[in-house]
Amino acid sequence: MVVSLSASGFQALALREKAEDNFKLLSRLGFKAAELHIRNPGEIDFNAIISLLEKYGLAVPTLGTGQAFFDEGLSLTQSNASLRKKARERLSAHLEISARLSCFVTIGLIRGVPRKEQKDQGLKLLADELFRLGAAAEKIGSPGLILEPLNRYETTIINTLSEAQALLKQIGSKKLGLLADSFHMNIEEKDIEESLRRAGKLVWHIHLADSNRWPPGQGHFNFDALFRSLKKIGYQGWVSGEYLPMPDADRSVKLFAQFLKERGLLG
Repeated sequence: MVVSLSASGFQALALREKAEDNFKLLSRLGFKAAELHIRNPGEIDFNAIISLLEKYGLAVPTLGTGQAFFDEGLSLTQSNASLRKKARERLSAHLEISARLSCFVTIGLIRGVPRKEQKDQGLKLLADELFRLGAAAEKIGSPGLILEPLNRYETTIINTLSEAQALLKQIGSKKLGLLADSFHMNIEEKDIEESLRRAGKLVWHIHLADSNRWPPGQGHFNFDALFRSLKKIGYQGWVSGEYLPMPDADRSVKLFAQFLKERGLLG
């Protein structure tokens, strides 16, 4: 389950701030991990956070980074080199924490939103920055970074799994994989099963939200087909709930827990 460690204008976060209360809730409901969304690692006492994670028996699959773009405007495709450097430095701080927690770092919104006429330049800048970050992950000892395709209404670049695959092939780093999100795939993929099959072992993490971005089970997305596809490609990683806190935060988490339990995915 996604947990933001700070307040944010990004809406698709059911749990935010109050880390211990949220970790306690997840543990009580049977969740095994908390995906941490962090705007600025320099503002977080990670010794305290790690102690809480251990207290409630929660692993960390990946660190979300989109709030740095959403709340501060930092991105890897800024035309201004000094601003790109700030984004890279922020992500390097995330990588340091990911090495401590043995988790990935997500590249979602922090890729930026280049204007359509600057799409090619944006892709080039993104490739250059991801190459640098992959090298940094190797040096630091981080498990790596995962690139998340986002739908066309949120960004102009990397909307599908195939586009993400092509970029990772171009970069050629073993520290880069993919994050597949059911909400974005529902909008962008012509054939979700085939897209996942083609991505195969590059899929390192999964986000779950229904067609309306409510908790899974509250819309019309075919999750059973998704899980069958993941089984076919031998996926062994985590699935995380990242969705709107609807009908409210507490009930949304309980609905997600019920959804997972019905499919044998939560003890």
